[in-house]
Amino acid sequence: MPETMEEATCERIMKKLDLVISQDPLLDEFDVVFSLGEVNRSPIINIEHKVGLESWCVKHVYAYAYTKILDAKQTKRREDPVLLLRWTQFCLLIAPEVATFWNVRKMLLREGRLTAESDLHLTRLILSRKPKCMEVFQHRKWMFSNIIARTVYIPANRGNGLNENNQNGVMDMVDSSSIKQFLFAELDLCTATANKHQNNYHSWNHRLWVIEQFCRYATLKDVCRLEYDATHSWVSVHVSEHSGLHFLQYLLDSIVSVVEEKKVDNIQEIIPYVDSVKKLYIRELDFNRDLIEEYRDHEALFCHRRFLLTRIRDLLCSSPQRTCSPPPPALKRSCVETVNSEWSAVLLGERELINRCLLTNSYQKILGEKHGQWLNNVVGI
Repeated sequence: MPETMEEATCERIMKKLDLVISQDPLLDEFDVVFSLGEVNRSPIINIEHKVGLESWCVKHVYAYAYTKILDAKQTKRREDPVLLLRWTQFCLLIAPEVATFWNVRKMLLREGRLTAESDLHLTRLILSRKPKCMEVFQHRKWMFSNIIARTVYIPANRGNGLNENNQNGVMDMVDSSSIKQFLFAELDLCTATANKHQNNYHSWNHRLWVIEQFCRYATLKDVCRLEYDATHSWVSVHVSEHSGLHFLQYLLDSIVSVVEEKKVDNIQEIIPYVDSVKKLYIRELDFNRDLIEEYRDHEALFCHRRFLLTRIRDLLCSSPQRTCSPPPPALKRSCVETVNSEWSAVLLGERELINRCLLTNSYQKILGEKHGQWLNNVVGI
């Protein structure tokens, strides 16, 4: 095929793909479909809001688009934004790890030649194929901070000499519902990507960031109860993944902070099942024990249990050590010797759990022994 014809074919494929993506807002999945070789038909497959690209054309079209993008950057030539969008879109669908492509789209976003909605749609498609791609999550964060949040918030006292960066950090709310809509959509996206890829810590880190934005732009109690229930449902069927349990730990600390800072009158405004922080952690211990006994041989559950025991010790001991690391040797016994009966009951429950683990003939026995050693070294029993 002549070189000019090949370029025309590449442009035609990218234009068709761009048309499919832009005309279907419900499109939710993209992937490369294996094909034995070039056939006399379009390599774009679009069925029921799913789009596929036949593999025979990927190498050639990607190389063409990649060369065009780099050439435009190196020569600093002002290319047609429509062409830049097509080239970067194709390249990102294939290789979203390349920062150069994202930087080009950031430039177009700043110039108003690309809408945030279009890039949110594209990044969702990319995550359907590569749900653990850190660069995609970073781009969505950048869009929120630099595009989305700025369109629904304005700096207070703009006429008093404050610049657009709002150095005093004072903001007037214009449309908080838009912020919440975006953040709740991000939570749904995090759930989808966590389900698609095992141990997807990038997805859970993004979820932590979303919760932080709730603290900044809305109120944390708006999301805590929903996240509390959703996270428990998720970890119940992903018992070996520590990422989800780590997020649960962060969520529990956030709930306790909201209560301690008097942002709610009672913890039952967030979690109606408990009436105190102490009962919240006791409930978590029971939930964790049920998972340990039902799903054996999962070390992540024991690690999470140690976090819970540390928090309960801080609440019930007369000399709390607000840390998960071992206390100084001189304090190992003092914490236990000054406890009340509730802490003694907790420790008794731990011994009973360990004894049941020791009766098994699987890895659960080793995990029980390790947990007993942790209790002895850290708690001092």
